[in-house]
Amino acid sequence: MSEQTMENHAIAVGNTFCWHELYTPNSEASVNFYKECLGWGTQEMDMGEMGTYTMLTVDGTAVAGTQQTAGNPEMENVPPHWAIYVAVDDVDARLAKCLANGATNLVPPMDIPSVGRMALVQDPLGATFWLYKSAH
Repeated sequence: MSEQTMENHAIAVGNTFCWHELYTPNSEASVNFYKECLGWGTQEMDMGEMGTYTMLTVDGTAVAGTQQTAGNPEMENVPPHWAIYVAVDDVDARLAKCLANGATNLVPPMDIPSVGRMALVQDPLGATFWLYKSAH
């Protein structure tokens, strides 16, 4: 691929697959792994009552977040994995289209103040992804 084609691809992917999140039983150990192996940094965001959200950074820019599953009753059976967030124009409308085409809604649409609206979807063959619309 030419450099221009790679740049166009990176822009398109960055605008479509807009966020990544690591679900892990031990956030600290996972963060340390990625810092050590890939040279990533970290940044923390105060989420008020929801606690502190740790993000992984590349050259000072947040590229992914982390969610600790251990100790969270709602996530006790969630295996370690990377989740993807797909940018959409309207979470609820896109969710309705997904459901009409055989998808399952695993986490209903929810708003995270100052972050955005999101819903977890499982496609008809079992792959999961988050629909996401930024609050900004």
